[in-house]
Amino acid sequence: MESLQSTLRSFVNNYQAVMWRLKECRLNDEQLSSIIGLSSSAVRNRRAKPNLWKLSEIERLATYFTVPTTACHQVNQILHDLPNRWANMPDAERRRIERMLAVRRSQFETYNHTDWPVRHLLKMHQALGLKKV
Repeated sequence: MESLQSTLRSFVNNYQAVMWRLKECRLNDEQLSSIIGLSSSAVRNRRAKPNLWKLSEIERLATYFTVPTTACHQVNQILHDLPNRWANMPDAERRRIERMLAVRRSQFETYNHTDWPVRHLLKMHQALGLKKV
């Protein structure tokens, strides 16, 4: 869990840097949508509610704003590895971790195949006793 904690901490710092640059960005929603591959209404919605961004979108924004993407890659990797680690854990330990993270194994697998919503990453960050965002 320590590696997840430190990786989430790095990701949250990275996310905050990207959100700061997004706030300072002079591009309108349409211009930004063509850069990151979302509709302008999706960009507008995510600007209004930043926890709706997804991990891959944060990575694309980071690339555009020339913010390092290492934290995005690392959190993605550890999240993909976690369900495999759970297979080797006793059920009680696995359930304890699932409850603590507020994400079930099935959700992990679904998000690992689709994309991780930032809101879940922020919740995990908070649940692991790290500072609030």
